Amino acid sequence: MRHDIYTLPEVMFVSGQSQTLRWRLWTIKNVPFNADGCIGDFSVVDYSDKTGDPLINKPLKFSIGDDETGAKNIASVDLLPSDTLGLEGKYIYQITIKDIDGEAEIPNHGILLISRNINESFLR
Repeated sequence: MRHDIYTLPEVMFVSGQSQTLRWRLWTIKNVPFNADGCIGDFSVVDYSDKTGDPLINKPLKFSIGDDETGAKNIASVDLLPSDTLGLEGKYIYQITIKDIDGEAEIPNHGILLISRNINESFLR
C-alpha cells in the first residue's frame, strides 16, 4: 500500500508574486506543536527532478498561534518576487524543523503550482 507523502496544502500562484506561506504545527496527539527554540527550513525542488538541488531555500519563522497555551505553532516563510521569478510549472516543497537537540521533523511534502508571469520584465 502506498502512502501519499504530499499531505501539505497545495499552493498556486503566479511567478514573481509576493507570497507569505503559513502552516499550523500540531503533534501526533493533535495538540499545538511548540516550535519555541526550533529552527526551520523551507525548500523547493522541481517535480520532475526530485533529486536536484533546491531551487528555493529559505528559513522558516515561528510565531504564536491563537491558542491559550502561547505555543509558537505557526511556521511561515516570505517569498519575494525574486524567489520565484522565472519559475513555471509543478514543484515540491518541504518544511523541516529542528529542535534544540538537533532532532528533525519533516511533515511530508506539498505541491507548488507556479503559473508563468506574462510580464516578468516589469518585476526585474
